[in-house]
Amino acid sequence: MNILLLLLAIDSTSIARVAVAPRESLTVQSTIATSPREDSTAAPIVFLPGLLGGNFGFRRLTPLLTASGHSTFAIEPLGVGSSSHPDGGDYSLDAQADRVNAVLDTLGVSDAIIVGSNFGAAVALRLAYRHPERVAAVVLIEGGPVDRSSTGGASLAFRLAPVLKLFGARGMARRHIADALRKYSADPAWITDEVVEAYARPIVQDLGGAARVLNAMQRAAVPSPLAENLWRVRQPVRLLVGAVKRQGGIEPSEIAVLHDGLADFASDTVANSGVYVHEERPDAVVHTILALADGRRRAVVSALDTTSR
Repeated sequence: MNILLLLLAIDSTSIARVAVAPRESLTVQSTIATSPREDSTAAPIVFLPGLLGGNFGFRRLTPLLTASGHSTFAIEPLGVGSSSHPDGGDYSLDAQADRVNAVLDTLGVSDAIIVGSNFGAAVALRLAYRHPERVAAVVLIEGGPVDRSSTGGASLAFRLAPVLKLFGARGMARRHIADALRKYSADPAWITDEVVEAYARPIVQDLGGAARVLNAMQRAAVPSPLAENLWRVRQPVRLLVGAVKRQGGIEPSEIAVLHDGLADFASDTVANSGVYVHEERPDAVVHTILALADGRRRAVVSALDTTSR
């Protein structure tokens, strides 16, 4: 990353709640970047987090991307982070993708690179075929073709659900989260007290509500499995997996489903990283995003040249 670009970047960051339905609003952190490389072909980048960490988990990626002229939008799905946690909400992954689409429509964002971590990856894939005008390409971080939020690497949050209503569960939840972050990381140096607090805060602030939402997510199912719809994803899809401590991330069988079902798919194993690739190797994630963004830019420029002739 050119340090001059980083120093010259002027970022405007805001956090907002976007209403998508009665009693339902999603938290969006937007960073609109202005840099020497920004132009009309710079793809917006949309982040979709997993159940733990929320938008906080992408804090290392945003400065690097805005320095390259890309505006970023981190959207916490319903029941995640500081987005609303309504009882009786539809927490199916299809509904989550449709809500993200509603937010992007409100923001006027289309043809974006969607980056999904953990269960956010399954939301990203659904967004790609349910609302293809929003999606230029997809980056999956340790997530894939699941049909319930409770499967795959999201399991840590769901293991917490039974203890959330117990007296003193706040301290227990923090310890479980800290232990799991260390267990699934190649190098736990990034797991500071501040990080543990940020990952745990949405859960410990409302233990009863968190338990109800996690249970609702566990029950929510979709009528049409993602694996049967992967052929409808025509955009490029790239998967990043950590090279060490593979437990808690995407399974090899799920990678095979992506390989067989997607038209344009490639996966990369990231050295010196566990499941939280975006925390341990943000450089690798940014490299993948910028490579896709460059491909999109070249396609846009080519189309503009053809039209102008």
